[in-house]
Amino acid sequence: MIDNLLSILKIGIRSVFTVKKYDSEILDEDLNRILFIRNYIEECSLYVKETNENINEGECSTILKSYALELFLKQCEEAIPDEDKNSKDFNLEELHKEDEDYFNYIYDNQKYPE
Repeated sequence: MIDNLLSILKIGIRSVFTVKKYDSEILDEDLNRILFIRNYIEECSLYVKETNENINEGECSTILKSYALELFLKQCEEAIPDEDKNSKDFNLEELHKEDEDYFNYIYDNQKYPE
């Protein structure tokens, strides 16, 4: 049951990263994208909590956040110009760490503007 539910919820997160294919004005900035994902995960957790007593919503949130981070890092990696990738100073692990720190900071600390 939990695997099926997580698969369905992951589709929503994946759509946040593919929305740009259809409309470049929607969720164009990483900040907005991360805040939207956090809100989505919070809403999913509330739904899981209210409808499935036997599923740990904290575990569900952690899995969804990890999945969102994975997609975010992939998006960041794809955005790196080839000339930067071919540079001898290029360090993908360092960039992933910076992008992960950025994602976590926004996810944990930023709020939607009122």
